[in-house]
Amino acid sequence: TLKPPLPPVKVLKSVTGELKAGRLTAIMGPSGAGKTSFLNVVSGKAAAYGNVGGQLLINGLEEQEGISKYKRSVGFVPQEDTMLREMSAKEILTFSARMRLPPEVTEKEIQRIVAKTLDDLNLWKIRHSPVGDEERRGISGGQRKRVNIGMELVADPSVLFLDEPTSGLDSTSSLEVCAILRELAAAQNLNVTAVLHLPRYEIFEMFHDVLLLGPGGMTVYL
Repeated sequence: TLKPPLPPVKVLKSVTGELKAGRLTAIMGPSGAGKTSFLNVVSGKAAAYGNVGGQLLINGLEEQEGISKYKRSVGFVPQEDTMLREMSAKEILTFSARMRLPPEVTEKEIQRIVAKTLDDLNLWKIRHSPVGDEERRGISGGQRKRVNIGMELVADPSVLFLDEPTSGLDSTSSLEVCAILRELAAAQNLNVTAVLHLPRYEIFEMFHDVLLLGPGGMTVYL
């Protein structure tokens, strides 16, 4: 006898919020509230097995096709990095810039963008250091997280989404990462949105806005 199919589960329902340029926004809520699901939906990376509905406004105008239409303007930093451990921070950012930027961008301009990104992320001093792994010592966890962010920044996004950017970091490194994100949002008029889980008070204060998801992803309070 076959079991009857399970009823569909609504991960997010009646969720509303606003993400603003030039500001650092935190998406927070209890475990199971749908924080990562919400981030995936608004960043255009929702899983293919789900149905997504609702109204999306970009610059005040409704966008029927979703934010994926603007994928060249959207950066997404996953919780786990995928960089090659043998490469240096500069090599990783240079490779990412060559792959992500339009073909008309010159090599000289790419090098300028990479140098500025290394400087903005406070990575200039370790730019030639390999990332390293369990067998070969490399850069610190906080520096590796910033290299991961830099891989998206070199593509010159207008919106930057981050999934748990402080995961696995100590309190000092977490504070430094969030401080840099806040500075980037203000200096580049960048829309920066990050999922956070139980940040310390000093980190919480770094954020301009907070979207708080209720249990079961039912509501969002600004």
